[in-house]
Amino acid sequence: MRKSYLAVVLLVSMVISLLGACTSKTPDQIASESQAAISLDTVSWSLDVEGGSAATYTRADAEKHEISKMIVSMVISVVDANMASSHKSFIIEGITLAEFLADMGKSDASKVTFYGTDLYKDEVTIEVTGDLLASPDVKIGWIMNKKEVLPDSSTYVGIFASSSVNEFDGCCSVYKVVIE
Repeated sequence: MRKSYLAVVLLVSMVISLLGACTSKTPDQIASESQAAISLDTVSWSLDVEGGSAATYTRADAEKHEISKMIVSMVISVVDANMASSHKSFIIEGITLAEFLADMGKSDASKVTFYGTDLYKDEVTIEVTGDLLASPDVKIGWIMNKKEVLPDSSTYVGIFASSSVNEFDGCCSVYKVVIE
């Protein structure tokens, strides 16, 4: 009896181990990861603004507009001496820069400078001038694929242009905006 009890315990342990190896995650791990996921519901953000009618701009201010989505692409690395690079493409949702400027009372702005960090956490400055200020292809965005916020962001809000706009370096972590 003792040997058969031990055999059953060992068999059950092996089955549990095999199932765990097949799924690679236990139910506890899955639940823990889903609780730790950052979503739009758990994130509130604000931008410091200089030169506008308000000193800050929040997600609640942006959500007064119709939110639209856009596919964007960012360079993520230089691979070799030939300067071959790879891109990270993702979907963002947000508002146009023109809508932001209207909210700030600066629809006639000549230049907007965004300060933030890139995917590598390096400091970046993005200046937007001319036709891009009113372009529907330049957005302040904050959410990727409708559920998770940008995973590489420290502020959860960025400035992006659609993939069709050449020579626009996006910024995934904007923390300050200066309007001129």
